[in-house]
Amino acid sequence: MLMTVLLVAAAWGLLALLGLALLASVAPQLRHALLPAAPLVGVTFLVAALHTTGLFLSVRRGLVVVLVLAVVVLVVGVRRGRARPLLDRPSAGWSLAGLALGIPFALVALAPSAILDSARVVSPSANNDAVWYVSVSSWLADHPITDVPMIPAAPMDVADPGVPGDGPAVSALTFPLRVGQELVQASLNTVTGTSPVTTFTPWLAVWVLLLPGGCLAAAALLRLGRAVGVLSGVVMASSVVLVQQVYNQNAASVLGIALAPLVLAGVVAALERDRRMPVLLAGLLLSGLVGTYSEYAPFVAPALVAALLLRRSGLGAAAARGAGVLLAAVAIAPLAWYRAVQGLIGVRGGAADAFPSPFRDAPLHVVLNRLVGVAPAGAGDERSWLAVLLAALVVAGVLLGIVLGPQRGLWLGLLGAALPFIVWLSVQRLGYTQRRAVEIVLPLVLFIAVVGWVSLVRRLSRRSVTGGQRQVRVVRWWAGAPVAVVLAAALLGSLVVFAGVNVRSSLAAFARADLAPRHVDSDFSEARQWVAAAGEEDVSVLVPSFFDQQWMTLALLDDEQVEYPAIRPDYFRTESFWSGGVDRYWLVGIGVQVDADPAVVVHANDRFRMLDLSRGEAVIAAPYGLTDWDTGLWADGGATTVNAQAQALVVRTPGTGSAVTLTLRAPLGEPVDVAVGAAGAPPVVVDDLALQPVAAPVELPAGTAPVLVDLLPEAPVGAAGPQRIEMAGVQRVP
Repeated sequence: MLMTVLLVAAAWGLLALLGLALLASVAPQLRHALLPAAPLVGVTFLVAALHTTGLFLSVRRGLVVVLVLAVVVLVVGVRRGRARPLLDRPSAGWSLAGLALGIPFALVALAPSAILDSARVVSPSANNDAVWYVSVSSWLADHPITDVPMIPAAPMDVADPGVPGDGPAVSALTFPLRVGQELVQASLNTVTGTSPVTTFTPWLAVWVLLLPGGCLAAAALLRLGRAVGVLSGVVMASSVVLVQQVYNQNAASVLGIALAPLVLAGVVAALERDRRMPVLLAGLLLSGLVGTYSEYAPFVAPALVAALLLRRSGLGAAAARGAGVLLAAVAIAPLAWYRAVQGLIGVRGGAADAFPSPFRDAPLHVVLNRLVGVAPAGAGDERSWLAVLLAALVVAGVLLGIVLGPQRGLWLGLLGAALPFIVWLSVQRLGYTQRRAVEIVLPLVLFIAVVGWVSLVRRLSRRSVTGGQRQVRVVRWWAGAPVAVVLAAALLGSLVVFAGVNVRSSLAAFARADLAPRHVDSDFSEARQWVAAAGEEDVSVLVPSFFDQQWMTLALLDDEQVEYPAIRPDYFRTESFWSGGVDRYWLVGIGVQVDADPAVVVHANDRFRMLDLSRGEAVIAAPYGLTDWDTGLWADGGATTVNAQAQALVVRTPGTGSAVTLTLRAPLGEPVDVAVGAAGAPPVVVDDLALQPVAAPVELPAGTAPVLVDLLPEAPVGAAGPQRIEMAGVQRVP
């Protein structure tokens, strides 16, 4: 856990230094307002600058340009006298306050890592998004954004060939999808000399850590007061809806949520000439958000347009400055905007939209429980009066924010775009897209609710004080009207309750027993060492378990000659990366059945075995064409078919003969007849295969070439789909 904490601290420090260098050139008053969000300013600079350098340069080389630009900005600020004082006590204090507010919620985000006492990737939920981000950031560290990997059908002896682990990078760069978070991730890995497998989870916690500081700066820019910044930072960072995105490894949306309040406030401040927000800086912030999470654009754009149009005066000047912000943003990072437009035009939930949403496909009281944090997304079946109370407070706060709070145009624009869109998604039953829309909009709704309640307390506590010949209206929190004091105390109590129940729900969102199997532990690095010792040219990998295959493939990213006879195309863009031969060494995972002489197994740990086929006789049977096989495995290590036709790959050494048996069973449903045989040969029919395992004989062609064996279950009459067949073993026949 100490390593995790050190990584988080290092990332915060590096981003804060970069942001502070940029803020050295702005007016001191503005810098003091933005200082709590200095790390987020650093993030936007990295996203925007590396998108532009990424036209030609990798992150590793682009960082040199970033450093030069940061130094130039710092020198300009010093020479113009704006850097003095770079820090003052109040702004430094608020920066530390923002950091302190974020620490407990970053620790909640790191709870699975703390339980495992490891900084390495852990997937507390069934999501596998971390694979995506690690693959893309690994590629971008050494390649421009415009350089798309080419994955051949088998290893090639060429310079910088693509490998299956680059599959997510191919998808991200050709779709195209936003890559801003991956650019920041790659930057931090490059500067700290760390692996993305080790740092992905700590960097996610950093994004949560930065959120309260962003809220403090946003509140200052919008002249809402520091109280709004403090309270909204706590409410947003504690929300189970945010933390579950951390557990789901939704890194880009978590960073986008941290950026959103700051970006909205920065652009709105730039519309006002008297706030001294440079158009260039506002454009930088906007490009940072668009490049990080372009899915925010359909909500942020209407909010900013409404903030511009629903104003009492100065529309023409504000419109001119708004146009300047947009032009500056596009000029700073044209590639980010181009990719965002292309992505938004083509974005679809795809097959995932058929999945249910926890915020739609449940009774209203369950949805309410999940939205306000009384329960995590997978629970909350019981009715809760606390959920009703918290929901009422949020709704009332939003209404108060619109009626009493400043910037009501901003809030109206955001809600006017978001709420109808979410309702439409719900009616259309687009589960995944509806869920993601709720998850990124709700934090901003919570921000508005805080603005509303603080505005009410201020309105009630405002008194007239006579001073000399004029009357001054001031806000006295400590001596206001009794109603305001009572209301403020009640709201603080509600804040504590909200944060408490959300933290409790976050910690209940995962099962401790599920963490270890979904942790990229030392077994992966140990297997990587086996491959290195054997020589990558002589190694084939068979790992049918979805999680283990993903992370073993990423562990071997730099081993370009390793072959993968069977991999999953949904992530790795190919079903096989194999020349068709029999290598000396085979790295096999759980789900691969082996019958071998003891000397053949040269290494083993809890997940993997390394086989040296030169040390004795062996036969290997593994799922092939993995789209026809389940992503999970049975407790006995067996793999299960999911389609009406599936194949198993059989690999054997000389001397094993041409006859083997496959241990099969039907783990679910009624008994079923199964035809088993080498592809192209007459099959053997196993009658009434049921739960009890059966040894099915298979006659293989002469020789030692790998053989594909067909498994063809006959669907029972009236069955809804194909019967599942488990392959639980293989045996040599003397």
